[in-house]
Amino acid sequence: MQRNLKLIAIVPPEPVYSDIKSQQENIASTWGPKHALRTPPHITIIPPLLLSSQEVGWLYGIAYAIAGSQVPFKIPLKNYGSFKPRVIYISPIVNTNLQELQEIWHQAIKTKMPHVLSKYPDKPYQPHITLAHKDVTHLQFDQMWKHFAGQEYQSSFEVNRFSILNYSEAGWAIEKEYIF
Repeated sequence: MQRNLKLIAIVPPEPVYSDIKSQQENIASTWGPKHALRTPPHITIIPPLLLSSQEVGWLYGIAYAIAGSQVPFKIPLKNYGSFKPRVIYISPIVNTNLQELQEIWHQAIKTKMPHVLSKYPDKPYQPHITLAHKDVTHLQFDQMWKHFAGQEYQSSFEVNRFSILNYSEAGWAIEKEYIF
C-alpha cells in the first residue's frame, strides 16, 4: 500500500513569500542551517499526515468542502519568536479566522480519519512561519536569537487559499491549492 506524507498550510503570496524566503536564505548563508529551505514559507494548519491512497482522496474531498465555505481574511505578521532550542520564526497575529480555519480542518480530519492525528497530542494551536529549525545547533540558536530578538518585523497578507503540500526526497512542495 502506497503511503503519502501531506501537510495542510497557508503559503503567503508575493511579495511576502520572497521576503521570508530571503530571510531563510540569509540564515543559511550567515549561520549555516538550511533545513527550512526544503519547505515553502508557510503557516501550518495541520501538521504532516501519513496517509494511504484512499485517505489522500478523502483529504482532497475535505479540502474542497472547506475551501468552499471560507471567505478571504488578512493575517498580520509581527516580529520574531522562538521555540528553544532550535526554532526561529516569524509570528502571525492569530485572529478568529485563522483559528477557526485550523479548528474546522482539525475537526474534519478527526471525524473522517482520527488515527492520522494520533501522533499529535492535543495542545493549543501555535501558528508560525519557520525561518530555521531542525538543523540548528544550540550555539547557532543562541547567535540567531540574539540577532532576531531585538528586531522588529511587520507585514501582512490576504489569505484566499490554502495548500496541500506533498513530501518527497527533495523536500516539501505545493501539490494542490484550494481557493476560497
